[in-house]
Amino acid sequence: MSIHQFLEIRGDTCYFRPCGKSSLVEAVDLISCSIASCRARKIQKLLVNATGLTGISAPTLVDRFLMIEAWALEAGGVVIVALVIQPEYIEPRKFGSKVAEHLGWMAEVFSSEMDALEWLSSGVAGLAFGSGDGR
Repeated sequence: MSIHQFLEIRGDTCYFRPCGKSSLVEAVDLISCSIASCRARKIQKLLVNATGLTGISAPTLVDRFLMIEAWALEAGGVVIVALVIQPEYIEPRKFGSKVAEHLGWMAEVFSSEMDALEWLSSGVAGLAFGSGDGR
């Protein structure tokens, strides 16, 4: 599956809305590629709406840690991510968001694209990148 058919850039935000049948590993790879694409284009805000992906098993805490670690490395201190997924996939304590924060990466999970876009538009990119320290 090519990411380019699912990418849309509007203003200072990239929207990635993949759809189709996917395994957890494939979904993680798709999101990694979308983060890399944004980083290469120097786009700081990425909204990933993965609700169109089907067949994905619920990630374990280890899966969540590993995917967040991989995405944080791929973001390279340049890209922040708002991830939209089905509510049943959101870990109640938002473990992934806490791991991202611990790694110095700004990422958050949402069950609504509107909430995710509001978060991205709230100035988080300025907070993350405005200090000039690369974070």
